[in-house]
Amino acid sequence: MNKIKNQFDSVPQYEKEKRVHHLGINSIMIAPGAILTSNLERTAVIAATFDKAEQVGFNREYITYTGEKHGVPMSVMSIGNGCMPTEIAVEELRHIGCRNMIKVGSCDAIQLDIRPGTIIVPTGACRCEGATVEYLNLQYPAVTDHYTLFSILNAAKKLGQDVTSGIIRTHDGLFLESLFAHEGVAERIRPWQELGVLANDNEAATLLAVASILGSKAGCVYVVTSNLATGETLDFEGGEYDRRIADAIKIATLALSEMIREDGKH
Repeated sequence: MNKIKNQFDSVPQYEKEKRVHHLGINSIMIAPGAILTSNLERTAVIAATFDKAEQVGFNREYITYTGEKHGVPMSVMSIGNGCMPTEIAVEELRHIGCRNMIKVGSCDAIQLDIRPGTIIVPTGACRCEGATVEYLNLQYPAVTDHYTLFSILNAAKKLGQDVTSGIIRTHDGLFLESLFAHEGVAERIRPWQELGVLANDNEAATLLAVASILGSKAGCVYVVTSNLATGETLDFEGGEYDRRIADAIKIATLALSEMIREDGKH
């Protein structure tokens, strides 16, 4: 573990075979970079796109596969829903040598002109969640590492994929602003619409802010599954969701391979 030059240098909590306590894996079992997902079932889907991969860990909500993609070692890990399990993953991945992360997932658009199926690459996220407040005051931004951002955008361009980039918003209350929310969604999202925020999610701000202060690199590739302003949703039954997630996975794995190569030069 490389030391960092601030007060956030946490102490590893090791178990048998120097496996970190929550992830259940050690430095031999993880690649220098990992695709992260909140969906446990999606880990196997992503691993199946690798040139080779095997499951190396399954502890709590953290399922890990490690293998090879685009000629470099690469892992994929589920990190559960929400900000606290995300914070744990970022901390413990750093402890075992994985410092490059791209999250593949979904989000809910709030701007009228963003259609379901759009791929969003966040440049940053509003910190409307509680986990990062434990670390940082609200003046500290949650922004995508610039090298990660450029790697994702370049990968999308190489693959001929149009993406939308901009600021999203991370919040903790799924049943307040989502497809499952009770009444009043329009009023709750209006201030963020007026600021030009693109979409809501439940993990990005924590991923980006905690990675930043720990000296790791992180970014996200999201598929818009619904628009909370228009009521539109993606066609889940017809396969459109699976196709767009597959496109997001392609972008993320290509970008991550470049990040891992670059990291290996230093």
